[in-house]
Amino acid sequence: MAAQLKEIVDRLNAEPFNLDLSLLVFDEKDPLELMEILKKVLTFLDPKHDVELREEKPDAMYQRISEFLHILGYQCSFDIEFQNGLMSGDKNTIHPILYWLLSNLEALRKRAYLAKFCMNLEVPEEFLREEQVASVYQNYKELQAQFKAHHSHVEQERHGRMNPADLQREVQQLDAEREQLAQKIQLLKAKTERDEGFAQLLQVTSMLRKEQEEEARLAEKLQEQKYQLEQTEQLYIERAARLREMREAQMQEGEGSAEAMFKVLSTEVIKSREALQRVRKEGEEKMEQLRDMDSALSEPPVREVDIHSIENEIQAMQNEIHAHTEKINEQNQDSRLAVYKQQANLVAKKKEAVLKDKKTLEDERDSLSKDLSIKEREYEEMKGHKYMKRDDFKNYAAALRDKSAKFKRLKAELSEMRQELAELEKTEQSLKEKDPTPAGLVETEQMLERASVEKSQVDRAKGKTLDEISAIVQKINQQLKEKKNKLAPQIKALRSIRQNFQQVEVKYLEKKGHYDQAKTTVDADMSKVATDVRQLQDEVQEAEQAYNELNMQLTDAESKLQRAHWETRCLRREEGARYSEEFQTLSDQYAAEISKLDEHCKELRKDQKGVKECHEDNLKKKRAFVQLEKLMQVKLKVARQELQNMAEGRYGMGASRTVMDASTAGVERLVIE
Repeated sequence: MAAQLKEIVDRLNAEPFNLDLSLLVFDEKDPLELMEILKKVLTFLDPKHDVELREEKPDAMYQRISEFLHILGYQCSFDIEFQNGLMSGDKNTIHPILYWLLSNLEALRKRAYLAKFCMNLEVPEEFLREEQVASVYQNYKELQAQFKAHHSHVEQERHGRMNPADLQREVQQLDAEREQLAQKIQLLKAKTERDEGFAQLLQVTSMLRKEQEEEARLAEKLQEQKYQLEQTEQLYIERAARLREMREAQMQEGEGSAEAMFKVLSTEVIKSREALQRVRKEGEEKMEQLRDMDSALSEPPVREVDIHSIENEIQAMQNEIHAHTEKINEQNQDSRLAVYKQQANLVAKKKEAVLKDKKTLEDERDSLSKDLSIKEREYEEMKGHKYMKRDDFKNYAAALRDKSAKFKRLKAELSEMRQELAELEKTEQSLKEKDPTPAGLVETEQMLERASVEKSQVDRAKGKTLDEISAIVQKINQQLKEKKNKLAPQIKALRSIRQNFQQVEVKYLEKKGHYDQAKTTVDADMSKVATDVRQLQDEVQEAEQAYNELNMQLTDAESKLQRAHWETRCLRREEGARYSEEFQTLSDQYAAEISKLDEHCKELRKDQKGVKECHEDNLKKKRAFVQLEKLMQVKLKVARQELQNMAEGRYGMGASRTVMDASTAGVERLVIE
């Protein structure tokens, strides 16, 4: 089971999920979180499973997941126990499903894709008897066969495809090698035709070559087996040490075993994190080197002319530096600066000696830490981890607190001394700036060139300045001492407050750990109770819905039964049993209605027959009336035109005529007078 969990966690931490889980975190997942992880895996196989689990009903969820697992070929009984475990998110049900899915992820993804098109759609035989349904189903089967053929062809092409350019390049290389080998063989044959015993020598050398190849192959195999043996031994040592740790942890009683287990797990987590950080750091360094190499290869090649130009620039820079140093040495040839130079040289030498001592001490510390780690590893291999008891752990914690307090106190003193040194250096720098001798060096040289008399005055001024500087330094030292004396009680109080703060912080962290542990347990219980409540609410809702449906069906059935009983009494013509005032029974009313409808149908058929017989005559009459309408419109148009002409006076006196409509006795005439 542990191996399965480790495999599941490794697969979930890899592509394409990248969940960044650990064994402890994954084992503490609640049912809803386990179902979310299962949903992510199923969504990767088929996007249709990307649904909200909180909104989906448990029965629908079980139907969807179980059908998909059945299609993928998951071997399970799919009984009530499996259904309850899947709906409640039980670890014993979800973990095997995850292990099986993640172990065959790519193959199952391909199978899920093919299942969309290759799963047979079952149609009942009574529906296939219809011609249209049968033709559609036949077309579906033909398309399915075409898809299978095309898919197999595509898979063959994918596996057997190679790049034509690579093939051509490889063929050319093989042809060149074949020509070279043919030439070498011809030369060897020409040289060895006259040699006796060459065939025997050739046979011996070929046997020797085969034996050498076999020996090299066996050596490689031996090397691989040795490497595997070393890995197996290392793994055995680690597992044996861990087994001893677990046994020792189990032998302890009460909280000690839990604390020991927690310490073991904490050390494992720390080791795994350190290994991960080390691997990431090495990977980043390798990538940085690779990028540098790529950038160096992408740059244009360096020519000899560029190298000469760079060397000339370096030589010019060195000459300029040498000239500047000579100029500075000439300007600094003053006896009054020799004292400062000597002090600077002494300080530099002391600094170099201190740095050397520091480096040697650091080397010794590193070597001792390495030796200590080696001894601890050997001790762990021999006797396992050493667990301290409570009293020893308390003593160790107290000693650690004392050492940390002492370290902080010494660190504070060191910072104070460094601050004091910085202030003294600033004071020395300010005093050097106030010293007129270095600042007025050029002016003094000019004055010496003009007159030697002023030199004595400058010397006197220098003496006065040095006295003033010494007085200022004494005054500053006195002020520093006074400030130190004032700050000493405050520093002591601060140290005591820091120690109290450390103790309070340790208690706070301990209480916070207990609180977090209690909170996680309460949250887990609350989530479990919430899932149970949701499931019960869903069951109650479904039961109420089923009750209402059954109640409605029962009411409907009772009403129908009452109507049937009443109809039976009406048919028997019992006393007081009558359907209505007009009809005795419901069947009589239905018979009367049917007879009325039959008579109405007969009348409609007669009307239809009359319409069919008069249809041609009615069409002729319609055409005659249409023609008459067109004739009347023409006559109206002509009459309006004549009236308009008469109004405008276009006709002469002798040519006045009137237009009349003299239609009489069914004869249509247009009379012009």
